[in-house]
Amino acid sequence: MTNETRTVSRRERLRAQTFQEIEEASFAIIDAEGVQALSIAALARSMAMSAPAVYRYFASRDALVAHLVTLSYQQLAAAMSQAAEGGRKAPATRVRLIVTAYRDWALRYRRRYGMLFGERTGDVPGEVTARTPLDQAMALLVDLLAAVQDPASADGTSGDRTLDGQLRRWARTQERADTAPVLARAAILIWTRVHGIVSLELTGVFDDRTIEAQRLIDLEIDDAVRSLRPTGP
Repeated sequence: MTNETRTVSRRERLRAQTFQEIEEASFAIIDAEGVQALSIAALARSMAMSAPAVYRYFASRDALVAHLVTLSYQQLAAAMSQAAEGGRKAPATRVRLIVTAYRDWALRYRRRYGMLFGERTGDVPGEVTARTPLDQAMALLVDLLAAVQDPASADGTSGDRTLDGQLRRWARTQERADTAPVLARAAILIWTRVHGIVSLELTGVFDDRTIEAQRLIDLEIDDAVRSLRPTGP
């Protein structure tokens, strides 16, 4: 190994370390104050770096936020996938586990969750949200629901031909082209209702109330599963 090779490798390691430190410092600002508080200048101050030094890693604040959004999606999707691991658990149980992991991550990283699903006008290029790592978790949800589904309803529809077409297109975007509309509908309903409940919980709607958000979520999952087992218990 030449001296030049050793120098390059050391330089690459230092760059990778600084890159990770930028991610961590950026998330620290977001977790404390929200994404609106993140700027290149604020980040540079928190790291005792100069702003031009940060620009060597990210060309703009938009580029930095776009990277953090993608990284947050990856973290959320990883938490959900890890929760579903373990082939011995029943599919319906694994559905509950990934949904619980989704809620837990949102409650732990409230401001990152807000960054993912709140308005980011001017922060992130539009194409960032076109397809995200969270789609992998959605595909996992579809697969688990397919394992729950009663074979008698495997080819079921939503009862709305226009919606059926939309559901089939959505299933293709999840790389699950053979998914029946009734199954795609159940997955989307779980996703939208859980997201809605969690979002309300994060805004304090359920604070000091007798309603438990997790119980509402469990009921939504039960309803979705029953829709796939029309002849079963």
